[in-house]
Amino acid sequence: MDGPFTDAVMTTLEKFYEGLEQFLPNLLAALVIIAIGWLVAWVLKRLIRRALVLARFDQFCDTTGASQVLARADIRAAPSECAGRFAFWIVFISFLMIGLSALNVGVIDRLIAEFFMYLPKIFAALLILFVGFLIGNFLSRAALLAAVNANMPSPRAISLVVKFLIAILAFAMALEQLEIATSIVTAAFIIAFGAVMLGLALAFGLGGRDVARRVLEKQFLEKKEQEPDEFSHI
Repeated sequence: MDGPFTDAVMTTLEKFYEGLEQFLPNLLAALVIIAIGWLVAWVLKRLIRRALVLARFDQFCDTTGASQVLARADIRAAPSECAGRFAFWIVFISFLMIGLSALNVGVIDRLIAEFFMYLPKIFAALLILFVGFLIGNFLSRAALLAAVNANMPSPRAISLVVKFLIAILAFAMALEQLEIATSIVTAAFIIAFGAVMLGLALAFGLGGRDVARRVLEKQFLEKKEQEPDEFSHI
């Protein structure tokens, strides 16, 4: 009994030490790669931030409304600083994944492959959200100015509705790009968009009945006044 048991224990320990001898160099290589990645990311962050400051990127974001979008997202840093931090994390996470792949663990390798395949979708979703909020700010301001110039009632409400609709559209497109419950997101967007349109139609129909009646009466009277002139030329 003691012989086979002792042999099994010794065999297990030998395999453990062999695996440990193979794993430790990989772990050291992974740590070195991660450290180098952190240094490269930090240097790239400083360079990008400095280049954007010299290029007056912050002033450009102020004029286009991007700074307001960041402020409403509770991001108090300057746009150049945000761009530098974004580049830092992208580079550092990339080196982190490369370092983890150096461990030669099958499960980690599969997770890393799926992460790099999913990464472009994350970028596309973030870009859709950012561009959507920019377009929403621009169109909401345009709607506000047009409503004020046309002496329409509640111009700020019209501006907020335009901004809200574009934000919903951008959010739905971003979630669809991420492939997160695509059917649920699509159904929710259709329901929300339809509810908003129905509310606007009811509000316009109930609040603009008198205006619509006057417009129709005016067109009817103008058409009625033009009919004798048409018959007189026959």
